[in-house]
Amino acid sequence: MSDTFTAAVVEEFGPTLNIREADLPEPGRNQALVRNLASGICHTDVHAAEGDWPVKPEPPFIPGHEGVGEVVKLGPGEHTVEVGDIVGNVWLWSACGVCEKCRTGWETLCDEAEYGGYTVDGSFGEYMLVDARYAPLIPEGADPMEVGPILCAGVTVYKGLKQTEVRPGQWVVISGIGGLGHIAIKLLHAMGCEVTAFSSNPAKEQEVLAMGADRVVNSRDPEALKALAGQFDLIINLSLIHI
Repeated sequence: MSDTFTAAVVEEFGPTLNIREADLPEPGRNQALVRNLASGICHTDVHAAEGDWPVKPEPPFIPGHEGVGEVVKLGPGEHTVEVGDIVGNVWLWSACGVCEKCRTGWETLCDEAEYGGYTVDGSFGEYMLVDARYAPLIPEGADPMEVGPILCAGVTVYKGLKQTEVRPGQWVVISGIGGLGHIAIKLLHAMGCEVTAFSSNPAKEQEVLAMGADRVVNSRDPEALKALAGQFDLIINLSLIHI
């Protein structure tokens, strides 16, 4: 294994990432070195590269938190993953695990949390480090190209559904059928909910129905929306996530 690897690096804030060699990191305690097979691109990666959020990452850094790869080396500590396992990296790269926020399911707000591709280098390269305690184990046979978005959009939607305590049989609206909305439809359909999709694009109707929605309503049609008043147990708005 070489001492360097190729990565897309943000060296200064702006639209350009530089493809260059980076030093291959050594996994520390509880960490694993992963050879990447694929990585998704999240809009958060654009914010990271542009440096347009109030709390900015520090260049140079490697973006990416939708990576999927093979564990090739383990650092010190006891591990639940092994060399050869396929794992992912996610936005919540690690947290302390013992504070009140961690213990109550709000690890992303932990004062010691680290974020993939933002405060630690991410998956836009041939290799990445993960905290093995927070790296999801990917099922055997899963397509890495399909898994990547599940590690961000999928986790985001699942957390939202979990917080609502939605139950099978309930009538749910998903407003906004984009990167998150289409996954929400699939999850709710699998849970046995009656799913109505609100979309401003009528051309999406057949595609959205194929995803598992029971019906599609034009969100720009005030009369259609008025006719649905009082029919739903839950409305989830995913149309403004990245504005």
